[in-house]
Amino acid sequence: MHRDTSVKVIALVLLAYGVYAVWLMVTYQSVWFLLWAVPCLVGGAGLAMSRAWSQYLLYVVATCTVAGWAAFVTISWSGLEAQTIVKLFALGFGLMLFSIWSAVVVFRRFHRHDAQI
Repeated sequence: MHRDTSVKVIALVLLAYGVYAVWLMVTYQSVWFLLWAVPCLVGGAGLAMSRAWSQYLLYVVATCTVAGWAAFVTISWSGLEAQTIVKLFALGFGLMLFSIWSAVVVFRRFHRHDAQI
């Protein structure tokens, strides 16, 4: 996949994640979801418009997503069935792969000319 197309796909995923967080805010009537929705929406829009500052929001969202998954698994693994734990680890592995891939793609997109200077 072309790098710019990959960045647009990552932007769409980030925007979808932000819309989901807004939906959660409305559903659970909790403004705390704005803490997640705002960086996702702003970062996704910034990536879609090729703004260099948006890469840092992606890094924060990706890191917090994986860290949140790890914290959830750490806290609740002892009370879960083995099949559920396997599913959680598969989900976490997918989250880590996507987070690393998206961070690398975005980093390369905004730093590709640094080595030529």
